[in-house]
Amino acid sequence: MRKWTAIRELLGAALVAAMITVPARAQQPTVPVMVNAERAMVTRSELESALKEIEQNLAGSGYSAALRTAKQAQADAIRERLSQGDLRVGDLIRLDVAEVSSISNLYQVSSTRTIALPGAIEISVAGILRSELQDYLTTQLKKLVRDPTVRVVPTIRISVFGAVGKPGFVTPPATTLLSDVIQQFAGGPSNNVRWEKSKIKRGDKIVVDGPEFRDAVNTATTIDQLNLQAGDVIDVAAKPAGGTFFRIMGALSAVTSVIWLGIQIF
Repeated sequence: MRKWTAIRELLGAALVAAMITVPARAQQPTVPVMVNAERAMVTRSELESALKEIEQNLAGSGYSAALRTAKQAQADAIRERLSQGDLRVGDLIRLDVAEVSSISNLYQVSSTRTIALPGAIEISVAGILRSELQDYLTTQLKKLVRDPTVRVVPTIRISVFGAVGKPGFVTPPATTLLSDVIQQFAGGPSNNVRWEKSKIKRGDKIVVDGPEFRDAVNTATTIDQLNLQAGDVIDVAAKPAGGTFFRIMGALSAVTSVIWLGIQIF
């Protein structure tokens, strides 16, 4: 009787060890973003409406000190975007002018927030939102070309790391699908990709978590719809080496060994 009691105790201990061997799913908090105000192609009127709403909320007394501080930071960010615009040093702008092929090119925003066209012509993009760029550059080019047919494609400089063929910095248009960013700009996903564990980070915060990331890949969602900003990091997760199945099998093997040892001893 004591023999089987001892075996049961050994078996229980081994099963506990097996459960510990399989890691629990870590819960990582995500940080919600302002869906309208932080979109790459948000309009000036949308920003102004978002700012007005925040200011009205701050005028009340229903917020805690921490939430009030967060709301104030959002308001400051919107004011800065309204005054400074979206285009930063190093951003790329694809400009196509049907009537003048020599102007059609990819232009980089300079340290003075301008783009340099052929003929030493500089156009300032300071204070311009991405959503305003098409109309703004068309107006500027009318000074050089009569009734120009202009196509402008602003890009967002982000980075893609993890389980992809070509990790690094990429500059896709704001209207690019998340799946296309990975497939066309980052060399495609690796064979061991794990969408439900992938995420998008902004500094030390997670702005798109695993389940939302997986859904975005599967439902043709653009990086603009995901509210991506310049500097965001797409982290494509990979399955762990060996996988959960093999860890469980290893643990069960250990259980069997313990039972056999117990029989031999008793």
